[in-house]
Amino acid sequence: MGTKKKQAEIINNGGFTVRLSEDVTKDRKGWRLTWNNPKRQRKFFANYNEAKEQARRISGDLRQGRTAAANADASDLDELSRARRNLLGIDTSIDQAVKEYAECYRALGGRSVAGFVHMNLGRMGKLRESTILETAKEYIAEKEARGKGRNYTKTLKKDLLYGFAAEIRKPILEVTVDDLNSHLSKWGGRTRNNKINSIVSLFNYARGKYLPDGEPTAAHRLQKDTINPKEVEIWTPEEARTVLRHAKPDELGFFALAIFTGIRTEELQKMDWAQVRPHKDPDESHIEVRASDSKMRLGRRIVPILPPLAAYLKKIGKPKAGKIAPNQNMNNRMIPLAKRAGMPWKKNACRHSFGSYRMADIKNVFQVAEEMGNSPAMVKKHYFQAVTKAEAAKFWAIRPE
Repeated sequence: MGTKKKQAEIINNGGFTVRLSEDVTKDRKGWRLTWNNPKRQRKFFANYNEAKEQARRISGDLRQGRTAAANADASDLDELSRARRNLLGIDTSIDQAVKEYAECYRALGGRSVAGFVHMNLGRMGKLRESTILETAKEYIAEKEARGKGRNYTKTLKKDLLYGFAAEIRKPILEVTVDDLNSHLSKWGGRTRNNKINSIVSLFNYARGKYLPDGEPTAAHRLQKDTINPKEVEIWTPEEARTVLRHAKPDELGFFALAIFTGIRTEELQKMDWAQVRPHKDPDESHIEVRASDSKMRLGRRIVPILPPLAAYLKKIGKPKAGKIAPNQNMNNRMIPLAKRAGMPWKKNACRHSFGSYRMADIKNVFQVAEEMGNSPAMVKKHYFQAVTKAEAAKFWAIRPE
């Protein structure tokens, strides 16, 4: 006679049941668990105690709604246990760890994630992590501490803090060429190129701190737009006379200086009338542009007071002191002046007019460059043969009406 099978047991946990029954064939002897989750599930165990322990676990998992855990076999649970041990001391979940590993594995095309990490740790050394915003703030603060001009740092803040960093919120190490091109897609031409210059300067600063040193960065792989050179706009002698005719009394001195000296608007806005020094001897008559006022920080320069400017200074009765510019921002005066004169305002035409007519008059690129606070190459590029000698004679013959 064969041995009689034991009666099946039902392990019940809050209505979730697992059936434990003896399973004996000619090839094996053991215990089988059967349950629904949601389809009929089965597992075989050689040992009764192990089978019963697993039956209790499965019914408990079913009650807690952990259907996947209920179906897991011993090897699954062993893997889970090993994963937990591997993550000891690391503040992350198994789910997050697996998710990040899978993402890296796919990005590397199946190459070893650990191998790639070790290789790049050697390449990057002791780089610190820094967001674009943190890096930009640090960079601009350093420029300010080193005495860079207000306009320069203002441009950096506009391009980097309020533009680039505000739009791309990620560590600078993770910025891609696609990120940068997406950000720059709103601009073209010279504006785009200027913004690229600001971004490249930031990435240069980050090298060796937050980016690998000696390697091309995403910023250095950007392509600039080709800029076709434009002819500079100048006032004709009659237009210059018209501008000065329609200038208000408090702004006439400013515009006369701008037209007949070529001093930049932002330089004139900083200057005081004490720096304008007319003299009976024309060789002594001059204007001092201090190094602190110079846009290019190229140092102090002396600009001659030429006959037309001397005549306008005599007309207005040059003040002994006080700001030359009646407004802190004289751009607000230019459009209204052009409307009164009945013609459009030409950007930088005052400076360009001086350069063009001065070059035609004295034909000395080095002297004009010195007077304008510019390089000889730039003066030659923009002002050489821009006007005729006859046109220059008419311009320098302008006098107050």
